[in-house]
Amino acid sequence: MLVGVPYSITAIYCISDPKACFGSCPTFYALNGENWQLVAEGFSSSILPVFEKADIDMLYHIKNEGTDFQLKLTNEALETHVIRHADVLAFPHEEGMRIFATEAGTFYKVRNLLSPASCQAAEGSCLPKVSDMDHLERFSTAGLKSLAEKEEIIVSFSNKKDDSTGLIIGMRQTLLTTYLFYQGLAYTGDHTGYFISCIENGNRQMKNRVNKLWDKLGGIEVWMKTETGKWEPVEVLDEMGPIAADVHLVKLPGHLPANATFKLKMTRGLWRIDYLALGQLCGEASPVVLYPEAVWKENAPDPEALQLLNDTAGYLVTFPGDELLIDYSLPDDRDYELFLHSKGYYLEWMRDEWLPEQHLGKARLMYAFPGMFLRKATKGFKKSEAEMENVFWGSRYVNN
Repeated sequence: MLVGVPYSITAIYCISDPKACFGSCPTFYALNGENWQLVAEGFSSSILPVFEKADIDMLYHIKNEGTDFQLKLTNEALETHVIRHADVLAFPHEEGMRIFATEAGTFYKVRNLLSPASCQAAEGSCLPKVSDMDHLERFSTAGLKSLAEKEEIIVSFSNKKDDSTGLIIGMRQTLLTTYLFYQGLAYTGDHTGYFISCIENGNRQMKNRVNKLWDKLGGIEVWMKTETGKWEPVEVLDEMGPIAADVHLVKLPGHLPANATFKLKMTRGLWRIDYLALGQLCGEASPVVLYPEAVWKENAPDPEALQLLNDTAGYLVTFPGDELLIDYSLPDDRDYELFLHSKGYYLEWMRDEWLPEQHLGKARLMYAFPGMFLRKATKGFKKSEAEMENVFWGSRYVNN
């Protein structure tokens, strides 16, 4: 049983009342000049304690000034955020180098970044949208027959043959998984607490059914064309989250051909691709770990929050409208590449307005037969797809 949290969770999107319906995991901001810039969302897929996981996010555009560094942590939705830690990983900057992380959490020094020579999708060339990490994203709309319909992007580079290369991908999700996840919770309605307790108490069948739905959608499959013209699978990227784009390094096989061509295979309407590049790997890198040194809430020190963030056996719990400033100190005033290493989970709140959507039959279909459900759900999703992004960014929590 979950103690001290709402008994149930809510749908973040209701066709009848979209305002203030969207949810959001822990959100982090950093100063870029004089303005706070959204830089990371923590552990987006950790929607229950049993799904708790660590998350590494590259603070791609952020540079430190001197030895002081600060993050702003916010809870911008009707949610309970349960945070085990929020540490900063720092790498001294080397001229001509950047640091990138694989999905497994291995860091590499990378130089000689190369933009694509071409990038083709169903709509034609998307090269301008993927050449820089600039929030100009390539994305598509969901399939017309099924929300699991696939698409491909073909990207090529004018590179020389290399034995130590990585493909860099900057991306985030659309709101498709967000919609589906919370719509499923709306279908379970006032039975949601029961289903949550079953999963938390070790019902593997129920947990596997939840995962089966996400597996049906899948991640971004990376394929490389060999010198013989065959497509070779390389890796699958599947980090969830629609709020802040992250940058991932895919370490490529040692036989990378010249003028390399890659295929990105993914579910239509699920991924926003911001950046694609090739880079030469120059060895692994180890970070300096920066732990929180002070936490501020409403312009006053919060020693209890500081103690909880630094106690790996405990959790910092935040509620809607909470905003904390977290101070860190760098070893010296050199420039550093910075990453956020967070861990925890979060819980959505249920509201009475969503209970009319309760339908256990649809919930069973969704989790027992996800392929069939994703076909049947297409029409309803397509009616709202165009407005979802605007509704999401206009529905952040305001503490009145």
